Amino acid sequence: MSHFHQPGWAMPNGHIVRSHIEAAVCEYLSAAVEPHVHGTQKAISFEVSIGPHQQALFIPSIILTHSLKDGAAILVEPIDSIHPGGGLRRLQHFRHKHRPDYFLILIARRVLQHDIPEDAYDLLLPLEGFTGPLDDFLREL
Repeated sequence: MSHFHQPGWAMPNGHIVRSHIEAAVCEYLSAAVEPHVHGTQKAISFEVSIGPHQQALFIPSIILTHSLKDGAAILVEPIDSIHPGGGLRRLQHFRHKHRPDYFLILIARRVLQHDIPEDAYDLLLPLEGFTGPLDDFLREL
């Protein structure tokens, strides 16, 4: 999950990305002509509870702007850490609170996938070879 204390960098298409996984997904979506935006604190963000009296800011990495899954907006989140602070708890709480309105796709390395709780995503794709399954998903919309 991206952290917004770093500014990120601009892709050739002008999108600002914050991780190499996000950059790879952006390149894929751009090549697939799937319109999307990258989340910013000003554009779209959510306060989520991550524990008793603890709130955290969740800023989606990628939001598909022209596609919906059963009426829900589609978010794509790259995950590169399953450790505390890596964002999984934020995703679990976001999904619990906003499940009917948002469909959450996680992309993570295969080695991490068995440690990602099922309530943190709607669709889990492997970083290694995510393009085929994501193609299939987008075609079925």
